[in-house]
Amino acid sequence: MKSSTPVVYPDGLDILVCKILIWEPADKNTIDTDDPSEDKCLVIRECASIEIEESYKKLIGTALVKFPKGTIIKRTQTAEDLEKNGASIVYTERLNDGTITEARSGSSLAQPSDFKVGQRIRIYLGYYHDKGRVFANAEERRKVMEEEALNHTANFDGYIVKCSVSTPLEIKCENIASNLKRKTCPNVIINKATVVDLLKSDGKYKLLDGTGLEIHPDTLKEQTDIGKIKLSDDLTVADVLTEWSKYGLYCFICYEDNKPYIKVGMPYSKKKTMAIANSNEPANGTLIQFDYHVATDNLTLMNVDPAYLAVSAEGFKMEGDKQIKYSVTIRLNPQWTGTSDTEHKKFQLLNETKLSRKAMKMGAVSKSKSSDKVDLSQYHIIPYISRKIDISEDELVEEAEEYFENYNRNGVEGTLTIFGDLHIRSAAKVELLSLRNPEKNGWYRVEEVNTQFGVNGFRQTLKLPYCIAKPEQD
Repeated sequence: MKSSTPVVYPDGLDILVCKILIWEPADKNTIDTDDPSEDKCLVIRECASIEIEESYKKLIGTALVKFPKGTIIKRTQTAEDLEKNGASIVYTERLNDGTITEARSGSSLAQPSDFKVGQRIRIYLGYYHDKGRVFANAEERRKVMEEEALNHTANFDGYIVKCSVSTPLEIKCENIASNLKRKTCPNVIINKATVVDLLKSDGKYKLLDGTGLEIHPDTLKEQTDIGKIKLSDDLTVADVLTEWSKYGLYCFICYEDNKPYIKVGMPYSKKKTMAIANSNEPANGTLIQFDYHVATDNLTLMNVDPAYLAVSAEGFKMEGDKQIKYSVTIRLNPQWTGTSDTEHKKFQLLNETKLSRKAMKMGAVSKSKSSDKVDLSQYHIIPYISRKIDISEDELVEEAEEYFENYNRNGVEGTLTIFGDLHIRSAAKVELLSLRNPEKNGWYRVEEVNTQFGVNGFRQTLKLPYCIAKPEQD
């Protein structure tokens, strides 16, 4: 696959636009996917700052919204529950500091009492590209700006979990996976559990029932075995799904046609259904041009010498009815001289987990020649976790060697800060295109996204640890 052709973008003035919707959910066991009508919620179109953090390695993303107490909230329901035409009646209101603000009968100034824990919140952010159009009035201008700038999936969708009473007002939010904190698990021990059995609506254990969330269709296609697990009512569903991330199996929120799903996957997987990628993303990913989209480049080019590369592999095997972790590290054998060398093995096995007496009685044999711990502080160590339950030592070594062979040693490290018009989400595939530093060109998987919006502009900081592919050379 070759790099994309650079795109020429039009000049013009981009205006920041935001819309925050806050409402009481009608039923906490379902999730509203459509926006409520503006006469049924609070609408805020100004703020001091918004910060959104999400990662496919974290089930629950967060948002922090700050705005002054003088912020105008649009509402068409008055305290007496009577609808009024907020556009026709204008009056002034004096703040505590003496400031006089203009307000309308369908609006009011933001107060701490307006926000409650458990309320739904949806945030839209964007740019309006001003082409010099003249509008009949302010209302027409606002509608046109929002239709152009906010015509996309919400940048954040979730619940309010904390409210402050200080100035500026702060509301802390969690994404809709926060619902999983309210659902406890059954008291059960499962000898051989699969993701589908646990999460499918008509599965054996139905852990997602009553949360308003469903398992992603791609995850349904793969019977991922997670071995023996013990559940109890001391654990919430969020606790269980978060625990899986320790073993390289990540659960996160994924949207398909504006509907949220729980997706389970891995950054690297031979099986397409187990990939963390969204199935509806463009084949080439989202193009990021350094000469247009990038605000700050904190990426560092790296080229790892294979002689100083090691893979630390972990797997789980059964000793009787007990599941234990087994680990081994491989590196290139310094004595190996190349493909024509038949005297020496290509890889060395290091730092193998010591076998228990029970395992040795059952026939297990140590694979590494030495039991001494090797110092790998000068090596670039890549973690690898096998998804095969009850894997043998030989099979784990084979998987680690294959992973070593396929690892892309040329890539970048660090973060990239871009302007917010691309609306990048965690787990998305992006293509970097730099005419000045073509070594950075390629396709990457976004691990983490930090979105900043406010008086300092609209930025997204991307963490790019995985290079999927490099462009073909002419």
